Amino acid sequence: MDKTIIRLDNIAKSFGNVRVIHHISFSIEAGKVYALAGENGAGKSTLCNIISGSLKPDEGTISYGDKEYSSFTIQQAKEIGIKMVHQELQILPLMNVEENIFIGEESSRRGFVNKKEMRKRSLELLEMVGLNAQPETKVAEIEIAGRQLLEIARAINHNARIIILDEPTSSLSQAEIRKFFTIIKKLKEQGVSFIFISHRLEEVFELADKIIVLKDGEKVAELNTEETNEKEVIRLMVGREYSDFYQRERKCHGDVCLELKDISGVKEGMLNNAYIPQHVSLKVEEGEVLGIAGLVGAGRTELVRMIFGEMPIGSGEIFVQGEKVQIKSSRDAIKLGMAWVTEDRKQEGLILEDTLVRNLSLPTVHKHRKAGIIDDNFLTKMSEKYIQKLKVKTTGGLQKAKNLSGGNQQKIVLGKWLSTNPKILILDEPTRGIDVGAKAEIYKLINELTAQGMAIVLISSELPEVMGMSDRLLIMYEGRVTGQLLKEEYTEERVMEYATGRKVHNE
Repeated sequence: MDKTIIRLDNIAKSFGNVRVIHHISFSIEAGKVYALAGENGAGKSTLCNIISGSLKPDEGTISYGDKEYSSFTIQQAKEIGIKMVHQELQILPLMNVEENIFIGEESSRRGFVNKKEMRKRSLELLEMVGLNAQPETKVAEIEIAGRQLLEIARAINHNARIIILDEPTSSLSQAEIRKFFTIIKKLKEQGVSFIFISHRLEEVFELADKIIVLKDGEKVAELNTEETNEKEVIRLMVGREYSDFYQRERKCHGDVCLELKDISGVKEGMLNNAYIPQHVSLKVEEGEVLGIAGLVGAGRTELVRMIFGEMPIGSGEIFVQGEKVQIKSSRDAIKLGMAWVTEDRKQEGLILEDTLVRNLSLPTVHKHRKAGIIDDNFLTKMSEKYIQKLKVKTTGGLQKAKNLSGGNQQKIVLGKWLSTNPKILILDEPTRGIDVGAKAEIYKLINELTAQGMAIVLISSELPEVMGMSDRLLIMYEGRVTGQLLKEEYTEERVMEYATGRKVHNE
């Protein structure tokens, strides 16, 4: 019996003169998980947008049953049962949870919206995905990890036959990931198929039945998961091994350039599903990478917001280059030589509708004026410098940021802040949604910057990364520092003991 739901034949797509998909063909069968593996810019998200009806291919066909389409519309994909959970979340923060789940598909009875049925279903879905919120909770009050779970709940509610998951676990804690995997496996048993994009290969090998490897827009392999291994997949993706990516070696030992003394928020408890930091002290030296580990909601990002004046500080002191400072806004922090690459690049890091030149020059444009007129020639040259240095895959500086892959967008955010020549660089989940090749480039950049004397604070939910790239490690749990470890003391078990509150450093 043929279990094929859809079949892609010779799908091709270009943006301008850049071919991003090269005649790709494969089939999706019922009850199977297909992983798309490849570096950023390999075409994974573009291919998924074609399958979901968001993009029209230039060539090729998509077959469903005995029907053949040159492209899907979003409505056709919806009728077939294809739903996509995007890497960058597609939800409405000013609406509540229930409204986001049912938007466009409200339950009705005799022509009236059935609020009772919608609330009941919302509660079922929230419990299923492990989201601790009520149907009436405003999405703006939920952090990124919770919003990701809401997206998954919405896809499940649509009774999809094929669910496309573009980096679905990138903001989830390990406990949330385990629950999410349980949901996928349960739905798979019911005949639902998944197209799964993840740069975490351990997830790919746990969930996928088949792995389709893309490189530079071409399908280079379609592998049965049980017949391959991570080493082969990485070699096909990037053409090299992954074993030596974490090559951290501190070469510069300078003075303390950032110090926090007993920093606490105005109040205790949680804000937007994350704990407000309490009694946090730390020091970062020139040439050092200080890693901050912890589970989602531990208060790591909130600590950075307090440093940058984006959240009020109730008590404690901040010292920069040995001098006590008052930071009331991000402008103050930037003037003191700090830069912050935020975890949400689309909402906080980029102007998506603007060009790469404009995005890269945002923090420094005010410095490059002649008689009150912006020096566009200088800004263009400066932008080209960072595009080349960070190996951004683009048609040029005039391309809009929204048309880059997630990894290349992240490189633009990095370049934007490096153009300010900061002394202290804070990286909040800098490799979220970035492939192994691009990760290696960022790790190399971290080593280059610290060798020149820059101090880096690295926040990451990926334990191998934060352990592999930091010289010292601070671990947070429920807003407090529970552990501080030197590199020779690192083990995953010890870090997780501190991160889950089972152990504290002053015991």
